[in-house]
Amino acid sequence: MRISFAICFIIFFTASCGKDKFSDKPILKFKSVSPGPVVPAGSTLTFTFEYTDAQGDLSDVPVCIEKLSSLSPCFNPGLDPSFLDTTFFRIADNLPPSANQKGELIITLTPIQYAGDKRCNDSQESEDAVFKFWLTDLAGNHSDTLVLEPLTILKQ
Repeated sequence: MRISFAICFIIFFTASCGKDKFSDKPILKFKSVSPGPVVPAGSTLTFTFEYTDAQGDLSDVPVCIEKLSSLSPCFNPGLDPSFLDTTFFRIADNLPPSANQKGELIITLTPIQYAGDKRCNDSQESEDAVFKFWLTDLAGNHSDTLVLEPLTILKQ
């Protein structure tokens, strides 16, 4: 009985201590957001992710960000508070190509970048926003889209 228990424990321990798995498709893993889940007016948002890629071709690739707002759709499409941004946030361009890359990515959004004055209704005291993140490596492999829990962004 003790021997079978010991064998089961060893098998379980060996299986649970597996090495990091790298794939050709880049992987983004959400670590944290600060502040959250309620964002005070005028606060800077900081998102932290971990990334991995087997091919190591993530140097200078853009990180795509989409924000979906509870204030959408807007009657005036020019003031729609949702956005899609692929230009401001890139993985470091000095990242040396190497197999099985792993690192941390920190994305900081200022109030102008995530909210600005694109409001449909000035009487709203807050908005609920869902942020989505994804990336595509230099070989054209797409990561899964990370859909974060909603954040409540307070207006000034």
